[in-house]
Amino acid sequence: MARDIIRSDALWTPQWPYSYGTRVTGGTLLFMAGAIAVDKKGNTVGKGDMKAQIRQVIENIKTALGAAGAKLEDIVNMRLYTTDVDQMLSLAEWRCQNFPELWGRGPSSQEAPSSTLVGVTKLGYDGGMVEIEVVAHLK
Repeated sequence: MARDIIRSDALWTPQWPYSYGTRVTGGTLLFMAGAIAVDKKGNTVGKGDMKAQIRQVIENIKTALGAAGAKLEDIVNMRLYTTDVDQMLSLAEWRCQNFPELWGRGPSSQEAPSSTLVGVTKLGYDGGMVEIEVVAHLK
């Protein structure tokens, strides 16, 4: 089983946590639905506070991954949906500092799983600013 981040000096180096792709061989892939910023009772956490919502989303992802025997380091692909792309991009350094196991050591390190950031006008839960779906590689 192997996971390799795809890198090339011939491609633009982004200034936020990003890689162009991840090659996965062996093992099993786990596809997860979009995690949202709600607590166990379904209440939206951090209305109007993107950092609080990112924290809750990551905690929900950790919990769901744990139920499948995985952890954040096993994520090989992410799709991030947000109602505020500019704010999400401005939090790149903060995301790396708070969740290095997911976004790497720094915004231009290209250690993060391959990902896509999508700006949307509204998410499917009250006050939602962030939703993240992931694919993990189980050993």
